[in-house]
Amino acid sequence: MIKVKLEANEVELALNIASKRYIGNLRMGKTFSYGYTKGIKSQLTDGILGALGEVAYAKATNSFYNGSYSDDKQFYSDSDFQNNIEIRSQEKKSYNFLLIRPGEKKGKYILIIKDNNEDFNFSIMGSFIYNDDLPPEKLSNFGYQDRPAAYKIELKELKPMEDNF
Repeated sequence: MIKVKLEANEVELALNIASKRYIGNLRMGKTFSYGYTKGIKSQLTDGILGALGEVAYAKATNSFYNGSYSDDKQFYSDSDFQNNIEIRSQEKKSYNFLLIRPGEKKGKYILIIKDNNEDFNFSIMGSFIYNDDLPPEKLSNFGYQDRPAAYKIELKELKPMEDNF
């Protein structure tokens, strides 16, 4: 696991990226997908958390970060980072895991957890290579009958970040 603390200018970058994405979605009439029903406040919060995780990864790996847009039409066709790297950010919970939906982009998925609500410290937990669909027993709808099933990847299944360099 790699620990990262974001500074004020890095938090500002994440907020700008999240607001750009949100406004882009408004213009296109898009919302979150896969049966997401939480509403505007949660969309904003989840969007900011995602962008914060991406900035934390960029800082930890000294990687170029373009905010995930491949063009001005905001199609989300590119990966979050070069080499097909996708970032998944979560709040710290009693039980965290990586979630990947069937049919999502193939590549390396990185799980980043925001450590607490007091500051901007993050833990980069590890990576998982998703190149083929996983066995059906890994699928779950997590009790949400109106949402499609997704693959649940346990923390112990992630490759430690230190092994990625």
